[in-house]
Amino acid sequence: MFIQLPLKMGLREAVSFDTFVSPDPQTEMALARFQTALQKSQGETFYLQGPKGAGKTHLLQAACRLMSQQRQQSVFLPLADPELPLIADVLYGLEKTHLICLDDVEQVVGNPEWDESLIHLLGRARSLGHSVVLSGESDLSQWPTDRPELSQSLMSVLPIRVPILDEPKSLVQALQKHARKMGFELPIDVGNYLVRQFSKDLQELMSVLKILEQASVMEKRRVTLPFVKQVLTQSAIA
Repeated sequence: MFIQLPLKMGLREAVSFDTFVSPDPQTEMALARFQTALQKSQGETFYLQGPKGAGKTHLLQAACRLMSQQRQQSVFLPLADPELPLIADVLYGLEKTHLICLDDVEQVVGNPEWDESLIHLLGRARSLGHSVVLSGESDLSQWPTDRPELSQSLMSVLPIRVPILDEPKSLVQALQKHARKMGFELPIDVGNYLVRQFSKDLQELMSVLKILEQASVMEKRRVTLPFVKQVLTQSAIA
């Protein structure tokens, strides 16, 4: 069960570990161990570290979906979202859920109220055997906190580096995985065309993929390169 607070916090469609592609084999192995640990739920805390656009939000929501599939509770909070002005008290009681995912947590670290809430959340979740997954861009050692209790809690956090996906081959593989999840096959020549023609940002490419999915269903046609060029020209994208 996924605990949805404000509506904006709902899980994105097609978000799962199966649709995530990493350009780094070590990251792939770390994420495999990460999934296993989540399923065992032994009170561990993880930190997904990487630049903006690396897929940290994808992984947090994939973790929530994994818990839902196991009929366990999870909660996802995007702490840096300007449309969701959150206060530190929102963390109170979250330790009762099996999985707590806090996106962009470094954006609130250094605020005394948030530091206090984080200290208590991490400690209580650990004592209950529930998992916490944090995400951010900077190294844990660079977090701007002057609370020794929080620094002490962070010493037991397991970091996972998430490099950005911008290599064409890996981007095409990611698009193909997402396409299969949507219910259609994306030929490699189409994937190469999209990456070359439009963007190396996966989220931007996903928007194009959604257009192709809808056009393919409406016109009952396979996604081929000529069809893609036709659709995107009509959509004033190409």
